[in-house]
Amino acid sequence: MRAVVTALLATLAAVCLAALPAAAATYELGSPAIAQVTLPDAWSPTVTERGVEATSADDEIYVAVRPASAANVEDAVKQTLSYLVEQGVRIDASTQRQSAGQINGIEAVSLAYSGKDEDDENIEISVSVFVVSPSAAVVLTYWGSKDGEQTYGAELRGILQSLQRK
Repeated sequence: MRAVVTALLATLAAVCLAALPAAAATYELGSPAIAQVTLPDAWSPTVTERGVEATSADDEIYVAVRPASAANVEDAVKQTLSYLVEQGVRIDASTQRQSAGQINGIEAVSLAYSGKDEDDENIEISVSVFVVSPSAAVVLTYWGSKDGEQTYGAELRGILQSLQRK
């Protein structure tokens, strides 16, 4: 009987540990803060003067989140796309897809593209604008390989679900 109880406790402990989320930290965006987002610690998030960015350990996924003025959203998107090009990303403009919706009650517009990275690998690119108030927005930029999207799908969904207005 003791062996059965020990085995059950070990199984229960394993299930509970598997259910725990990966270590992550929450970052406030803007000064004063207009929103917050949580990024996985394993992605080595870095706070920049523009916001926060992170890359998966295998470099398959890159994510950047930054505040923007709602009045200058178009400029923020153009700056983001220019930054990606500076990083060696080649965006195929003919593949542009646009969608709109809500995440956590926040209106969002997303532009998605296919392209190539600096190593000539196929990637997917997304620039999403979340309007968190009449005067403020958050720009979430992502690029990654198809394999990276599959491998880190749960983490990517977690990042989106963590975005909250302050």
